[in-house]
Amino acid sequence: MNYSTDDKTGIDMVIAHYLTDNATHDEIDALLRWIQQSEENRKYFFEQQDIWENLHPSFHLKDIDTEKAERKLLFRTGITSRGSAMMKKILMLWSRFAAVALLPLLAILLYFTLKPGESSPRYDYVTLYAAYGCTSMATLPDSTVVWLNANSTLRYSPDMDGNSRDVDLHGEAYFDVQADAAHPFNVHTPYITVTATGTEFNVNVYDSDASVTLVKGKVNVEADGKEQPLLPGERLSVRDGRTSISNNIDLDKYCAWRDGILIFDDDPLTDICRRLQQIYDVEFDIAPELNDQTFHMILKGENISEIIHLFELSAPVKCIAEDKNAGRTKSHQKIHIIPS
Repeated sequence: MNYSTDDKTGIDMVIAHYLTDNATHDEIDALLRWIQQSEENRKYFFEQQDIWENLHPSFHLKDIDTEKAERKLLFRTGITSRGSAMMKKILMLWSRFAAVALLPLLAILLYFTLKPGESSPRYDYVTLYAAYGCTSMATLPDSTVVWLNANSTLRYSPDMDGNSRDVDLHGEAYFDVQADAAHPFNVHTPYITVTATGTEFNVNVYDSDASVTLVKGKVNVEADGKEQPLLPGERLSVRDGRTSISNNIDLDKYCAWRDGILIFDDDPLTDICRRLQQIYDVEFDIAPELNDQTFHMILKGENISEIIHLFELSAPVKCIAEDKNAGRTKSHQKIHIIPS
């Protein structure tokens, strides 16, 4: 399904589904294609996302007076003074306005998760989501700033008013934590837990091969029942069930994705493709004899077609892309890399 700038209602609905984490895979694909069609589309999407991320109102469904809002709108536009003969036109104008102007409000209501078993709505968590090929930035209620990498989700309480500040992460995120020693900031994942009070660090937990890279301050990482402190310039990795720490690392290599940059410095092809699969909606099949082939490259926003072309220019390999929908149950594309 394709959307153009002329179809504002349709694209606004898809953006609302995406921001509320209710978009289907087809809707996400359509939205990404629409964003890539023009710079105007890209700017419009990020404007809506920025507005969304800064709106976390505390209200209940029962507090919304739609009749009052309608009367206020009609009064301000001067329509109410034109008499009953204009009623049909009023209803038509109002319905068109509501379809667009009230869409963000309706989406915000869907944005929160209602706690089961309560007669009145209570909003417990906010979930942020970055689709394949996109990144996003948000400020949490405690003033912590978080950058969310592609194909990632972050869930948190809209209040953060307990003894600790807790978020749940799947994927990758960079945190600039607001200092508060009395209320630790905890990043919970299925594989590790990171605790900080005021610092900057990157967490990658797309799968069980997790990592934490510390930029400033100090954090404690709990992995496999053991707690490990980190110092600036250190990176803790959990791979194949084993934990290791690297010192004096190149921080840009693990954190520059915030600026749309991916850095690979003589990395094995398997590691590079694994990283690309985390960020792009693509799957690689690598010939066994190429597993140890290394590449040095810096990517700055290239799409996947441009990246595989760089592979072919940098080494004697050939990349063969399958038809995205050829007998496949998943929508992502599969690319075979073989010796040329």
